[in-house]
Amino acid sequence: MPETTRTLLTGQASAWQRILDHPFVAETSAGSLPTATFDRWLAEDHFFVRSFQDYLRELTAIAPDDRARAVLADGIAALVPELALFEKAAAERGLDLTGEPSLLNVGYSSYLLSTVREGWPVAITVLYAVEKAYYDAWASVRDTTGPDTQYAGFIANWSSPEFAAYVEQLGALVDREELTPAMELAFDRVARFEIAFWDLVHG
Repeated sequence: MPETTRTLLTGQASAWQRILDHPFVAETSAGSLPTATFDRWLAEDHFFVRSFQDYLRELTAIAPDDRARAVLADGIAALVPELALFEKAAAERGLDLTGEPSLLNVGYSSYLLSTVREGWPVAITVLYAVEKAYYDAWASVRDTTGPDTQYAGFIANWSSPEFAAYVEQLGALVDREELTPAMELAFDRVARFEIAFWDLVHG
């Protein structure tokens, strides 16, 4: 692992372990996650993904070169089937996805958008942190569940070889940047937001 991403992840080792050990992740792995908890997560994360589309589009506008724009284009394209996955699951579970999101969710989504104004190094660090956290968490669920789990579609979405490759590409973009205190702070904020988000939906 090159220096910048290695330093960022090493600095957040404790928080990263909290993400992997979070009750939401552990109970999803064990098949014991309450239905209401998963439903709450699904509705909140659907709002987050929709806002995430705007963030990726704005980030693309400040991307420094074609390589970066190509990686982000893949990320934007992947959100189309991802949103369809949410909407299909919501329909099957009788959920309304048009409800008011939590203030934490609004704050997290707004934070992502705000980092674009801080410039490319900070904003791409934030994107890498978000996607790396989800890959690591859902990969840990994948490794402890069977193919018959009711969450198979979601697990596959964020733990597939294709998503792993995308996260690696984002990491490579971060590793082109010289690490700054602003990047470290942004990475720390994402870790805290991720833990707080799962605390929220887990109740």
